[in-house]
Amino acid sequence: MAHYVQVPKDLNEIKEKFILGFTKRQVICFGIGLVLGAPVYFLTRNTLGMSGAIFAMGAVAAPAILCGLYKKNGVFLEKKIRFMYEYFTRPRKRYYRTTNIFMCIERHIEYNRIKKKLEVAERKHR
Repeated sequence: MAHYVQVPKDLNEIKEKFILGFTKRQVICFGIGLVLGAPVYFLTRNTLGMSGAIFAMGAVAAPAILCGLYKKNGVFLEKKIRFMYEYFTRPRKRYYRTTNIFMCIERHIEYNRIKKKLEVAERKHR
């Protein structure tokens, strides 16, 4: 009997697995979560108890782990957060301003005229 394997139409979604079926990005983010969460657990387990320390560890490690796992429409969590920050910090009202090229040319001509007059006046004073 023949076994059939479905090949996805979009080959960009295929990622090389690194360790235990995780990509390099996911392994790095899990490692960062572990490095951040483990000290929190060991420092708070005596004061908060076992369940409180585990909850605190999860709260500290969750952002790093979510950055490795979350991906929607090809955008990872940290980029989505940056886009949201930029959206909310921009001004709501944007004004359309034009530059009148003829006014710029007139100002430049007037500037050159005044500059020549000043050069002539400076030469007369010498």
